[in-house]
Amino acid sequence: MIRKLVFAGLVLFAAAALVVFLPLFYRHQSPACKQRGANFETRVERLKQDARKSLAIGNKKDAVIRFFAENGLPAGFLKGEVTGTVTVSGCAPAGCGSDLALFGMRVAVDNQGTVIAAPVVGAVYTDCL
Repeated sequence: MIRKLVFAGLVLFAAAALVVFLPLFYRHQSPACKQRGANFETRVERLKQDARKSLAIGNKKDAVIRFFAENGLPAGFLKGEVTGTVTVSGCAPAGCGSDLALFGMRVAVDNQGTVIAAPVVGAVYTDCL
């Protein structure tokens, strides 16, 4: 009899814990949110592919500047590298406070602005745990 009561208490405790904690890990994503998220992922993947094709080692400064401009990235030159980052709205996963995201890229260049290494593209949601 005591075993049954203990088991029932554990089951009740587990059910209560699910009711309390499950909403913390669930985040409703509307169709519009999901579409923004898909657009964000597509844009990042396309940037990665285009950067590999267009910014090969040896490309000159004008090609680098043109690539950044064509992809909506502000080009900033600083100590041997060109970087550009933009803020967009995506569809953040659970654990994030908002849908705000950053994506951008950097590419190493020499003193004349010629590409000397493969570009690096990155993306992240801004306020996730």
